[in-house]
Amino acid sequence: MTTRALLLALLALLAAPAAAQDDFPSRAVRIVVGFPPGGSTDVSSRIVAEQMAKDLKQPVIVENKPGAASTIAAAFVAAAPADGYTLLNVGPGTHGTTAALYKQLPYDAIRSFVGVGMIATQPFVVVVATESPAKSLRDLIDAAKARPGQVPYGSTGSGGGPNLVTEVVAAAAGVKFLHVPFKGAAPAAAAAVASQVEFAMVDASAALPFVAGGKLRALAVSTPQRSELFAGVPTIAEAAVPGFSYPSSVGLAAPAATPREVVLKINAALNRALAEPAVRERLRGIGLIAAPMGAEEFNAFLGDEVRKYAKVVRDLGLKLD
Repeated sequence: MTTRALLLALLALLAAPAAAQDDFPSRAVRIVVGFPPGGSTDVSSRIVAEQMAKDLKQPVIVENKPGAASTIAAAFVAAAPADGYTLLNVGPGTHGTTAALYKQLPYDAIRSFVGVGMIATQPFVVVVATESPAKSLRDLIDAAKARPGQVPYGSTGSGGGPNLVTEVVAAAAGVKFLHVPFKGAAPAAAAAVASQVEFAMVDASAALPFVAGGKLRALAVSTPQRSELFAGVPTIAEAAVPGFSYPSSVGLAAPAATPREVVLKINAALNRALAEPAVRERLRGIGLIAAPMGAEEFNAFLGDEVRKYAKVVRDLGLKLD
């Protein structure tokens, strides 16, 4: 091969990534969800995927890979080609707690991913049965002071956001609750309805149907401001723990080496989807508030949240049951 031919071949190789980025997407994009179908994480992905597909003019497919607190899905995406065609539906809190709880993950929760964009936020909610004598979060704390370690609460499982948030509240208040883990938010909420536990900490998506149906009463929310989803319900900061702020959020991430131009294209499509009133209303219907965010801002947010939640797990000494 001549020197000129070698030079042309080298130039073609160097130009190939740029051309691929310009053509993105030229085929289907998939969003990998670390939970089973039907939950708010899965449904939120499907809502935005439908609208993003119209924008990108390619199918956007949701693929469920549940198990091990979403670490199976995260490992799969971390190992995928960094071309923008495989994305992870990521909950920064879950991503952070698993990083602290699972000691030998095949990926780094921060370095293996790049944040693409925020989808939505929602509060965790303290709920009790409507006939419960507890009228406030302070009542539950007082009960725990009177009966140390004997006030049972339901959550989605050890190390999950609701478990972590409740233990932060308990530590700040100087009390100990009795943790009763369930396999999901709906069973935990149902246990509170049946008074099998004295309260539950669940996400808004699980709490809303029961609260709206008069079967549960919301006592406090974990967001820094009161939630439009639960009118009149105080924040945990107002009710018992000043400065408390542990909202739940969900977004999209990609393998770390994904080209910036591709990340920005996906972010733009996601944010245009979230600007659609119908998309925002559908998200709100499952307890999520659309929260569009720039790619760089979300990437920084993702890293901050992972570090925050991982530190809380370590500080509280939480372990998998």
